[in-house]
Amino acid sequence: MSTTAATFLVALFIAHFLGDFTPLATARMQRAKADGGPMGPIAAHAMVHGVLVGLAVLIVLRPSLQIVALAASLEFLAHFAIDATRARIGLRVQALRDPSSNPFWWALGLDQLLHGLVLIGIAILVLG
Repeated sequence: MSTTAATFLVALFIAHFLGDFTPLATARMQRAKADGGPMGPIAAHAMVHGVLVGLAVLIVLRPSLQIVALAASLEFLAHFAIDATRARIGLRVQALRDPSSNPFWWALGLDQLLHGLVLIGIAILVLG
């Protein structure tokens, strides 16, 4: 793996961290994800992730704006789909909303795994 590819992957995972575990993930976004909606704050959360991925692509790789837009759009769509699905399932399965239960942590782990795999997919696509 090249230094550029490794740097890009690190930047993508830092972007993910910033979008999920800092004040960029507002209380309203977190509440919507935990409560199964409304979808607007979940979409706003996914947009934050799309922007952060777009910035990572732009800063590290400096490609065409079409590539930046493609990566940002893919991240937005995938992030929204993953988080909205988890939120909707959480409406039906109470244990997924209870941090003291094992299913909550399994679901969180799967959620984070899926987000990581999307970022790797974006890296493969963008790096060609």
